[in-house]
Amino acid sequence: MSKKKILITFVDSFSIVDHLKKEFTELSIDVDVYITNNSGHWLHRYFFKRINKLAKAFGLLPTHIDLFWWCPFSFEKFRDREFALRIEKFKPDLIFCIHGQQFGETILNVTKITKIGWYVEPNPDYNELIRHARLFDLYLSYDSRSVELLNGLNIRSEYQSHVASPSDFYVIPGSTKEIDVLLYGAWSPWREAVLFAAYQATKNIALYGNGWFKNCTIFSKKDLLSIHRGKEIIGSDLNQVINKSHIVLNAQRLKKSTTGLDTRAFDVLASGALLLTDAPTDLFRHFRDKEDLLVYEDSEELPKLIKYILEGGVEIDKIRRTGREKVLQGLTYRDLCQKISQKFLTD
Repeated sequence: MSKKKILITFVDSFSIVDHLKKEFTELSIDVDVYITNNSGHWLHRYFFKRINKLAKAFGLLPTHIDLFWWCPFSFEKFRDREFALRIEKFKPDLIFCIHGQQFGETILNVTKITKIGWYVEPNPDYNELIRHARLFDLYLSYDSRSVELLNGLNIRSEYQSHVASPSDFYVIPGSTKEIDVLLYGAWSPWREAVLFAAYQATKNIALYGNGWFKNCTIFSKKDLLSIHRGKEIIGSDLNQVINKSHIVLNAQRLKKSTTGLDTRAFDVLASGALLLTDAPTDLFRHFRDKEDLLVYEDSEELPKLIKYILEGGVEIDKIRRTGREKVLQGLTYRDLCQKISQKFLTD
């Protein structure tokens, strides 16, 4: 009996793709991956892109317009054509599109192959979401508000949270807690407010992320330099620094823009760390405050709360343990891939 095949698409080579490929492969499913941002023709990379950038810099072209949209070698048209060729060559039994930036509308509209979409980022444009969700046999979203909207329009949709990879995020025995508070993620106004509040409780902070020096309005450059340790941290390095931290502080990038819970919560808890996080609505589908993690509502409460935690006022070990167990009992990439396989890739 021949193996089932799945084609996974995403905008870039992020770890989410590697985790899915690994777990589907272990289920004896053939996997092909199409990374859309790597699919541009050389004409686009070396000529069209530069001309577009210059035209926009001089105000001659709106930021959302491609001057060469009509050309078969434009980014959009070439990418869609490559997607169609990949489908024709690989002949998958299932197409799994992880959505942030949508693409391939024409191909997805005509193919008879079963298609699943999975939205994993905040979506400010619900009209666009609705249009693309209609292309799929099933549209998954990490945001329950989107699911309710789509189902109300008779578009088949289900809630699917982010999940964790326990082979990448795990407890490292004997790790010394050298850092009081860790926050990782790109700058946003809400994250800066949260981090500055934490800074009032302790100066022993590790910050990783892009855009902080360019955009900060509250921190002085001197103070920011004292805590910023790098623009990016991923993989085993991230797991190590999580294990070295008393508290991992999480703040959704766009406050209250989504009911969905970002991937950090699942990764941090899988690492056996104490997560202190704001609380989008969907957090409570999976976790309980003061049992699996700790929740804050406003940045103003953080200085007192962080001091209380660091002074031993919270049963940290118990919360860490139950939070990790909660993730390992159904919130992993293996669980997700098994669910998809059983529903769509079994005879």
